[in-house]
Amino acid sequence: MKSGIRRRRERRRAVSCTGLLVVVLTLGLAELPCGSRATAADEPADKAADKAAKTSPANFWIISSRSCPLGPRVMDGAAFDYLRYDQDGNPSWGDEKEFHASLLKGVPICVSVHGSFVSWKDVATDGLMTARWLRKAAPGRPLNVVLFSWKSTGPFTMTTVPLVLSALPQLDTELLGRRSAFVGLYLGRLIADLPAGHPVTLFGHSHGCRSVSSALHALGGGQVQGYVLADRPKHKRRIRAILAAAAIDHHWLNPDQRYGRALDVAEKVVNLRNHRDTVLRIYALRHPLSNKSLANVGFTYQDRLLMGRRSERVHELDVSEVVGSNHGWPYYYARPEIAASVAEYVHFLPAASGTKASAKDKAGDPRIR
Repeated sequence: MKSGIRRRRERRRAVSCTGLLVVVLTLGLAELPCGSRATAADEPADKAADKAAKTSPANFWIISSRSCPLGPRVMDGAAFDYLRYDQDGNPSWGDEKEFHASLLKGVPICVSVHGSFVSWKDVATDGLMTARWLRKAAPGRPLNVVLFSWKSTGPFTMTTVPLVLSALPQLDTELLGRRSAFVGLYLGRLIADLPAGHPVTLFGHSHGCRSVSSALHALGGGQVQGYVLADRPKHKRRIRAILAAAAIDHHWLNPDQRYGRALDVAEKVVNLRNHRDTVLRIYALRHPLSNKSLANVGFTYQDRLLMGRRSERVHELDVSEVVGSNHGWPYYYARPEIAASVAEYVHFLPAASGTKASAKDKAGDPRIR
């Protein structure tokens, strides 16, 4: 599959990387993504739900862009790597044609995008756990689940083992943040080439939220680091986004901002807000002109004012009480109440379906407990 990305004339901005406290940010991101860190105590066993999820229609793939070129070489085109897992967790390699053929007809596709410092060996663990987590929230409903993986590790200034020591951790974090945004061009290409008839939910975590926002912006005709998405789809597709521990500035989805066209494409954007996230509480210190993270402060009153009528497309759920000070993705997929609260967005259910999220919206209480 060719990249379908072309260069536009635009001066690129350099990202400054000052602030020693970003060391904590890097350490937090490096420490938490590994799927093995979730314990059995985090999620009580539910044999009935496990059995229902096991037998429900599901389709799980890992699609990797780790071998795709970055920077100017993106013009050369690239192919994704496709890995399919059956119900028993057995993998087999495939290709784009097989992936498209495997999609359950008319069934939503949920594309999960991981954050930084996630190695390839952890991708399968986190992906399978994510698919299981989503399926248990609505075991009777079919779902196509994709984990979109990107090269979220060095080599930069990182040591190899353990991945918690770095000569310049703030530089590593900034470089990976910029890379995650660039990878959004590939994610946009993946979504653009999907068969018609499938609504899509993009579910990002941490820097993966940059990839999601970047992809939506590119699908809306916006530029990402000087590139635009060629041959954008002409057919209208329903697209939603869910942002967990979003490592993006809270105003970046506003009109004329970095990802200002994202809301032109997404019919709903759900922000899982966590004001207790220790890693992202120092997000604004990564360089002098940075704003607070979307995960910590949510969409502000001014943001919603600038969005105008498009502010009706953004929703927020507060996960502070269930995730606490943690940042890593396993702390999210270990909580069934979060999956239950986002089920209506993932499965494109009507708001009157009686899910936990719709009940909270009606009551004016966005907190998940």
